Amino acid sequence: MFSNNITVQQLSDISGVPIETVRNIYYGKVTDPKISTVLAISKALHVSVNYLMGCSIYDPDETSVIKYYRKCGVHGKSIIQLVAKYESKISKLERETPDKHKIPCLIPIGSRGDVIPFCSNDVIDVETVLPDAYLAIEITTNHFTPVFCKNDRILFANRFPENGEIAVFMKDDKAFLRKFTEEEDGYCLKCLNGRGFDILLRRMDEFDCIGTCIGIIRA
Repeated sequence: MFSNNITVQQLSDISGVPIETVRNIYYGKVTDPKISTVLAISKALHVSVNYLMGCSIYDPDETSVIKYYRKCGVHGKSIIQLVAKYESKISKLERETPDKHKIPCLIPIGSRGDVIPFCSNDVIDVETVLPDAYLAIEITTNHFTPVFCKNDRILFANRFPENGEIAVFMKDDKAFLRKFTEEEDGYCLKCLNGRGFDILLRRMDEFDCIGTCIGIIRA
């Protein structure tokens, strides 16, 4: 209820379970509700019956991924699905060497200055020795010189950047490759070439962070 920001009355209305029943469960007066009641409440809260009863079939890491996935928009969910698809495919293949592993590399189609279009991408596999790399993005323009050149493949770790690190942030269907800096009154995503534009933020949840740059594969 807290996660969905609803009250006892609202849960009763959504689930169709009488409010007195919901209230008794909420305050612990009923500890063994009927299956039909549990099923109705689980559907209303968009969780499984197992999860609602504290018997999740997922481990904490899987539960965390599901939680974040549900909070993502259409583009965020597509990225998660894309990475999961390629990681599951790669995991079935033998590694060519114990020091290398394959990750998906997105090749954006189209160009919008120093903004990376994210509405459509080609995808290829690339190899890297960096164990934390989970995703790569190929630079298809010269708009990020001198930091990155055309055909560079930037490797990203799945973490939020520290002050001064370069990361890729996404909003709507656009990805912004920027240097993350902490400012007195908020945060700033600084352009890399001096010809683009900086993005000032009050809160970091205004943009989704896809990953932090940890390496480059030069063409």
